[in-house]
Amino acid sequence: MADDPAQPDQSLLDTTPYGAGPDASIADPQERAAVTHHSVTVNGAAIPYTARAGHLTTVDPLSAKPNASFFYVSYTADERPTAERPVTFFYNGGPGSSAVFLLLGSFAPRRIRTNLPDFTPPAPYTIEDNPDTLLDQTDLVFINPVGTGYSAAVAPKVNRDFWGVDPDAESIVGFIKRYLSAYDRWNSPKFLFGESYGTARSCVIGWKLHEDGVDLNGIVLQSSILDYSQTGNPVGLLPTLAADAWFHGRTAIVPPPPDLPAYMAEVRAFASGPYDPARRAFPKVDEAVLDALARDLGIDRNVLISWGLDVSAGNSIGLLFLTALLRDRGLAIGGYDGRATAVDTGIAATISPNAGSNDPTLTNVGGVYTAMWNQYLNDELKFTSTSPFTDLNDQTFQFWDFSHIDPTGAQKGKDADGNTVLYTAGDLAAAMALNPDLRVFQASGYYDSVTPFYQTELTLAAMPLLDTRARANLQIHTYPSGHMVYLDPGSRTAMKADLIGFYGSAVARATTNARLLAAITPFRSFIAYPPVRGPLEARDASARPWSVPELCAAYRWPKGLAGGGTIAIVELGGGWLLSDMEVFFGGLGQPLPSITDVSVDGSDNAPGGEADGEVALDIQVAAAAYYVATGQAATLRVYWAGNAPGAIAASIRRAAADGCDVCSISWGAAETVWERLETQTGTDFVANIEDAAMAATEAGMVVFAAAGDKDSSDGGGSPADVDLPAGCPSVVGCGGTRKTRGTETVWNDRPGDPAGDGTGGGFSRLFPMQDWQAGAPMGPGRLAPDVAAVADPETGYEVVVRGDRTVVGGTSAVAPLYAGLFAAFGRKLGFVTSRLWSNHLAFTDITAGDNGYFRARVGPDACTGLGVPIGDKIAALFEAPAMAEALAARADEAPAMPRGFSGRVVVEYCDGAAFSMEVG
Repeated sequence: MADDPAQPDQSLLDTTPYGAGPDASIADPQERAAVTHHSVTVNGAAIPYTARAGHLTTVDPLSAKPNASFFYVSYTADERPTAERPVTFFYNGGPGSSAVFLLLGSFAPRRIRTNLPDFTPPAPYTIEDNPDTLLDQTDLVFINPVGTGYSAAVAPKVNRDFWGVDPDAESIVGFIKRYLSAYDRWNSPKFLFGESYGTARSCVIGWKLHEDGVDLNGIVLQSSILDYSQTGNPVGLLPTLAADAWFHGRTAIVPPPPDLPAYMAEVRAFASGPYDPARRAFPKVDEAVLDALARDLGIDRNVLISWGLDVSAGNSIGLLFLTALLRDRGLAIGGYDGRATAVDTGIAATISPNAGSNDPTLTNVGGVYTAMWNQYLNDELKFTSTSPFTDLNDQTFQFWDFSHIDPTGAQKGKDADGNTVLYTAGDLAAAMALNPDLRVFQASGYYDSVTPFYQTELTLAAMPLLDTRARANLQIHTYPSGHMVYLDPGSRTAMKADLIGFYGSAVARATTNARLLAAITPFRSFIAYPPVRGPLEARDASARPWSVPELCAAYRWPKGLAGGGTIAIVELGGGWLLSDMEVFFGGLGQPLPSITDVSVDGSDNAPGGEADGEVALDIQVAAAAYYVATGQAATLRVYWAGNAPGAIAASIRRAAADGCDVCSISWGAAETVWERLETQTGTDFVANIEDAAMAATEAGMVVFAAAGDKDSSDGGGSPADVDLPAGCPSVVGCGGTRKTRGTETVWNDRPGDPAGDGTGGGFSRLFPMQDWQAGAPMGPGRLAPDVAAVADPETGYEVVVRGDRTVVGGTSAVAPLYAGLFAAFGRKLGFVTSRLWSNHLAFTDITAGDNGYFRARVGPDACTGLGVPIGDKIAALFEAPAMAEALAARADEAPAMPRGFSGRVVVEYCDGAAFSMEVG
C-alpha cells in the first residue's frame, strides 16, 4: 500500500559498528530505517514522497540464516498504487563503490550542484530539488553492496565472502527479493540501473533473477564494461579521444567539425576501417592513416609513432593521451570525463590523471559529494551512524574475485593464466533471449575513456544474441558528457527524456492489451491502432502495413524535387525521442531530419505521455515523405501548445510568423464540441482558427488537418458532425482510406455505422458551401475532407514509438503525408484548396465504402473528398521545380570571379546542393 505522508518523520541513530575491512562483520543485524516525508515538483506537478534510509537483512538461501545487512536509501511516491508502480534498484560500480554517486548526482529527488567539467570550489555547497528526477516514472531504491556505505557481512560471514562477481550478484539478488517482500512490491514492474562495474553486475543479476523466477521489465546500463578482455582496445577508444580533442579545440581538421555526433560517426568508421590494420602493421607506417590520426587527436605525428600508433598506450600513471593533449598548457584531462582538466606540472604530474581519486574528473567533484552526502543523510534523511560511511572501498577492489560462471556453465571471469577477462554480455544476452519483453537502455558519454562509448557499441553488437525481436529491445544512447553522464545538466535532462520513453514502453508491454492512446479532452489526436482479432476471424492477406517509401511509390510520388520547404507540426501533448528517430530513419536508409522544438505557450517536448504515438507518427511520416520526393533531409519545426481551446489557432499563427511553408495538424474536435465551448466561454474559437488559417495562407503557408477517426459522427452527438479545424475553408481537410495491395476503399471498420473507427467527413454547419468546391455534392455547408490517403491501421504506417516498431493509422497520418509532399515543392503556395478542386484528375477517385452517414460515389464525396493523391500529377500542377532546374537557377547567381581568373569553380550551398562551371 502507498505511504501515508501524514505520519510523522522518524529519525534513527545507529550505533552498530559497520566495518569496511575484508574480515569485518556485524553480529546483530536489525531491519530499521529513518523515515522522512518530502515533496518535489516535476513538470509543474508536486510529487509527495517518502524517503527511507536504513537496513534490510539478507539470508543464506540454504540455511535461511542472516548473512548480510544492506544499507539502502529508497524514495517512494505517496498516494500511488504500488501494484502498478515501477520500482528501480540503483547501484554504482568499482567494485567497491557505494551508491552515493548515483544518489546525489543522477535521478533521485535531490541532487548536488557541481561546476563540472570545472573544479567545484570548496564549501559552502548546494543541494537542490532535482527536476530531472525519475520519481515521476518509478520508485527508487539505492543499494550499497557489502563493504560499502554502511553495508556489512553478518557473522560468521565476513565482507570478503561477498567480494567477487558471483557472490556479489547473489547477495544483491537477495536484497532485491527481501525488499520486494518487506514492502509488498512483488507485482510491481522491476528495473535495474547500474553504472560502470554496476553494468557488469546488472547483467549477472538480471540472469540470476530470471533463474529465481523474477523477470525484469528493464535494465539501464550506464557507462558499461561488459567485456574486460577489450579494456584498452584502441579501436574502441579512438572515437572518445577524438571527442576529447574536439572539445578542447585541438583537432587539426579545417574547418573543425561543427557537429560532434556526425563527427563521431566518421571517427568510428575510421577506427574500425583504415586505422585498425594500420596499427597492426606497425612499424610499417601508413602515412595517410598517420596524418588522419594526427588531425583527429591533435597529437604530433612523431609522438604517435613513439606510441606505435596505439592510442591506448600508457605508463604507470595512466593513458598517455590524457597528459599529452594539453601538455603545452601544463594540464592533464580526465579519463572519466575528458572535458575536465587539472594541473599536471610539479608534484601533480606524478599523481594525475588516473591514479585513484586524483583523476581530474573526480577531483573536481569529490569535495561536494563528501560534504553534501553527510549533511543530506543527517539533516534531511535523519539517519545518523557512529560508523564512518565508506563511499569508495579500495580494499574491495584489491580482494575482488573476478571469476564468473556464465549461464552456459563456462568460466568467463579469468583465463588459464589468471588474467581478468570478465565477460558478462553473455549473461545479458541470455536474459534478453529468455525474457523477450526485457528492455535494455544503454547510456554512454562521448568523453569517457574509462568505458569508451564505441567499445560498448562493439561489445553489444558482438554479444551472442541472434533473435531479432530481442535485439530490437536494446536502445543505445550517447550524450555529450563523461562517465557520470548525469553530472552534465544538459545530458541529464536529455537522458531523463529518453528514459521516460524507455519506462513507458517497458511498462506498457507488461500491461494486458496496453496501447498508446491519444484521446485528449477536449481535443483528440487522430491516431488509430490495429484491432486485436480472434483466431477464427478472417484476415485479408493483402491488408498489410506500409512503409512510408512503399506507400509513396504506390501514390506515384515525384522524385528529385528541389525541396527546401519547412514543415510545421502542431502538437498539443506528448513528445518525441531522438532514439526513435534514429531507429526509424536509419531503418529506411534516410538521414535524420532537422527537428526544432518551439514552445507556443510554455509547453515543450515531453515524451512519456499517451500522445507520444501521435508525435512520432507526425514527424516520421512527414519527414520520410519529403525525403522520397527530394532525396534530402527534411526540416521540421514542432509547435508545442497545451491542450486548450486557443492552442491550435495560436500554433498556426506562430508557425506562419516563423516562415514555415506547410503546417500539419492532427488534433481537433467535432463542431458540436466547439459550439459548446463557445457557449461556455463566450469566445468564438472556430472563427479564431479560421482567421489564423486564412492569415497563414495569405503568408504563403499551406495548412493541412486530419478529418477525424470516428466516422461521420466524429464522436459528437449526431450521426453527422464535421471535425474542425479540418472543416475550416482555409484548411485542407484530410480523410482516410483502407488501402490493400489491390484495392482502396473508404476506411470504416464497421460499414454503415456512423460511430465506429473510420474517416470523418460530412458537411459543415458553421461554414457555408464554398464556391470553389467544383463537383461536390450539394449539402448544407462546406464539404470535408478535401483529400485522402490510407488511414486504416490494418493497412497503416510502420513507425517507431518509444523504441517499439509498431503499425498505426488514422487520419493523423494523412495530414503529415501531404505536408511532406507539398514541402518538397519548395515554394510558398498558400491557399491551394481551390486549385486542387479544379484539378480532379490529380487524384484517384475512391468510389466504394462509407463512413456511416455518407457513401462514396463517383466524383468528390463526403468520405474521401477528391480522392487519394497521384503525387507526380500534383507536383506538375504546382510546377514543382526539380533539383536540376533549381541548380540551373542558382548558377545564374554565381559569384563574380577576379579579373584574369580561369579554371573550374564549384559552388556549394548549405543544403548540400552544388554546381560547377568553367571560367576563363
